[in-house]
Order: sequence, then structure tokens, then C-alpha cells
Amino acid sequence: MYEPSRPSPFIDLAAVEAWDAWFRWREGSRLRDFSIEDTWRRVSAALASVEAQSARKTWQACFMDAFATWRLLPDERLVAAAGTGRIPWGHGPLHAIVNAAAFVRHDRNPGANIDLEGLRGTANLAVRMLDDAALLAGIAAPKLRIGLTGVADALALLGSGYDSDAGRELAGALGRALAEGCLRGSVDLAAARGGDAADLHSVAARAMARGMPTDLLKALRQSGTRHGQLTAITSQGRLALLANNIADALDPLRGENHANHIAAANGPRMIRSSGYALNLLRARDENRPAKPDTLAHLPCKAQIGMRATLQPWIDEPIAYPMLAMRGLGEDDLREARLEAASRGFDALTFRDPAAVTS
Repeated sequence: MYEPSRPSPFIDLAAVEAWDAWFRWREGSRLRDFSIEDTWRRVSAALASVEAQSARKTWQACFMDAFATWRLLPDERLVAAAGTGRIPWGHGPLHAIVNAAAFVRHDRNPGANIDLEGLRGTANLAVRMLDDAALLAGIAAPKLRIGLTGVADALALLGSGYDSDAGRELAGALGRALAEGCLRGSVDLAAARGGDAADLHSVAARAMARGMPTDLLKALRQSGTRHGQLTAITSQGRLALLANNIADALDPLRGENHANHIAAANGPRMIRSSGYALNLLRARDENRPAKPDTLAHLPCKAQIGMRATLQPWIDEPIAYPMLAMRGLGEDDLREARLEAASRGFDALTFRDPAAVTS
């Protein structure tokens, strides 16, 4: 289900500051997390504690590897508190995000490619991880929401334009892999822990409409599903910043040396950095023919097009506020609203890029 791979370090200064401000465990003035590995170790151990005794070490290793490689990011409440003796995630949906950028592979062959099988496996793992979090908190009927993040970073690293047919085709493949992995994870858990028959008909109909694999449909009919709705793409700005400053959810890249405002207990911090994809591309210096698309050079309708591409694979409407470029004119806004209406989206809302991580 999940193949371990080598962990990745921090490569963006803003990510280090985000970890220190929001997720690093302290008891008064005493530091408990000395490194990000300490954070992932306590979170993975806490989540695996609900597994059978004989399997705890195995699942802890799976969670630890997925977190440490930035492939899977659990709900920010879990990152901040799991393993500290506090359980503040007993109310509201439990979120996890799969980082598309972490699946871009560079090997000895020219160019880059993306590991869709790895993404499917990580989405599968995300279902179990959040189910364990719900068991740990004693939540009887949890709402689990698993989405994508870092999509713009993945496109940039693969040389695909954010506002291009190739970019949207790739994004659609990411969405399909997410949907398939989440469904398989839910079916696997139904077989192991029991399912919820209430929504089985609609889940099966949706799976067939999405063209899910025959073996998965057969397993769904046999075992049912543990969670009816799973895929949802929402803004998770703090987690995106933690994961080496990737683009949040389906947002475009914010550009070189952009401002990251971090609200911390000891006062606000402002760090300028370029983010995951631009940092890597600069370091690799691969003589790329053009710079990746960034927010300042994209029309608003590009974000709408990206959402429309992913929506068929996502169980809930993609409705979080879009990033607004500076100097957004009335003509651009009118065009974006018309585009949104033609794609079946509700009224548009926007958020300020400068405040995305506050």
C-alpha cells in the first residue's frame, strides 16, 4: 500500500518559522520538539496507539515516513497536539492533505514525472490516519476530509503551465488518483473495522460514474465503505507553509520573494521566501525555457479553470476563497464571475495573499 522513501529536510525559511510558531511542542519555557522529526515522531506514535499491538510499529513507521517526506499532512490540530496529552480535535471535520509536489520524481532520465501510484497509496493511508485520529478522540461519527495541496508546485516542477490544457490534464490525473486512493482506503477500513451502509448506494453510484477500477468496485460491493464522503479541497494555509511553503490547495504560485505573515504567541513574524517549487527550480538551474506561472501574471479565470478540472473528483464543492492579485480590475472580476457561473460555481470570494498564513 505504501512504499517508504527518504525524508526531505526543510528547504524554505518560512516553513521553519511556521513550525516553530504553530506546531512545535513546548511546555512552558521547556522545548519538547527539538526538530521537525520529533514532531512527526510524537504525532505518528499517538495515532498508531489505537492500532492492534502487533501492528503499531508498522503503522507508526508508515505515518512517520509519509509525514517526514511531506507527502501527507494531518489536520493542523493533530500536528500541534497529538502526543502531548491534549486532544483538541474532537469537534468539526478532521482534515488531511496530500501534497502533490512531493510526488514529482527526478531520476537519471531527462525531465521529471509524477508518481500517481504513490499518491493513490498516500491517499489510502490518509483515510486510516484520520480514522485513527477519530478513534483516539472517541468521535463516534467522524467527518473526514482529504484534499490536495501543492498542485501549482507540481505543475511548475513538471514544466506544465498552470493555465494550460496540459496543466489541467495533469491536475485531473491528480484528482482521479486522490479519489481512487481515498475510496480504496475507506473500503479497506470497512473490511477491517466495519462500514457505514447508510450512504453505500450513493458512494457506489459515484464510484461507477468516476470510472473506478473493476476490482475496487467489486470490493466496495462486498465490504461497503467506512466513510461516505472523503474528498474535499479546502484552504489549509498553515500546513502548506509548513510543507516548505507550497502553494495552498489549488492556488497558483505566489511568486519570488513573497511575504509570509506568521502570527505567533510572542508576536507576529514576517518572512520573505519564494516557496518550494521556485526554490528547487533555482537550485537545479535546468535551463528551463520560461519561468512558471505565478499569481501576478494569471487571470482570475485560471483559478476557476483549475477548480473546474478537479471538481468531478471531489465530493464537496470547491468553494474556499481564491487568491486575489493586486490591482484586480472590474473587467477582470466581471470576466471571472462569468466564468465561474458558466462552470457551475457559486458567487466568488477572494482572500488577500499577504494574509494567507496569518
